[in-house]
Amino acid sequence: MQSRRGFTLVEIMVVVVLIGLSLGIVVPRFRVSEATKARQAADQLARDLEAVRSRALAARSLARVDFDVAAGSYTAYLDDNRDGTLTQSAAETAALGTFRTRALAADVQIGRDGEPDVPGYPAQGSVTLQNSRVDFDSRGLTTPLGVSGVVYLRSTKDSSALAAVSISAAAGIRAWVYREGSWQ
Repeated sequence: MQSRRGFTLVEIMVVVVLIGLSLGIVVPRFRVSEATKARQAADQLARDLEAVRSRALAARSLARVDFDVAAGSYTAYLDDNRDGTLTQSAAETAALGTFRTRALAADVQIGRDGEPDVPGYPAQGSVTLQNSRVDFDSRGLTTPLGVSGVVYLRSTKDSSALAAVSISAAAGIRAWVYREGSWQ
C-alpha cells in the first residue's frame, strides 16, 4: 500500500478553532476606546492650532480658526492680502496652505455637560472663545491681546469620554483629558 500525505478533517478543524479563539482574544484589544477617540481629536485640534499660529508667524499676517459647533468642524483662514481684516473667504482659506476645514471624527463632537472647567479657564459653554473663534496676529499671539479659552470635545457614545484644548493669553496651546474626575 501507498501512504497518503495530508491533513485529516479533524486536524484542520482543530487549527480553525484555535485561530478563531486567538482572534477572539486579540482583535478586541485593537478596538479604539471612546476616550481615546476624544483624546485623538483634541491632539489633532492642538496640532492644527499650532500650524495656523505658525503660518501666521511665517506669513507675518493675521490668521483665524473658526469653530462651527453645530457642524462639528473648524475652518482656518489667513489674511492673504495683509489688509488686517479677515472676510473668511475661500481665498483666505486657500491661502493658509495647511488645511481648510476639518470635521471631527464621527463619534466626537464639540461640547460638554456638567464637567468642571479646565483649570485656569473658567467659562460656560463648549467653546469658551469669544465668537467661537481664535485669531492669531503676525507675532503668533492671540488677538485681541490676552484672549484665551477652551474648546471641549466629547464622545457621542460615551459621555464620560471628554477632552479639551486650551489656548492661553500668550497663545500657548495644550490638549487636556478628563480622567477620574480631574483634568490632566
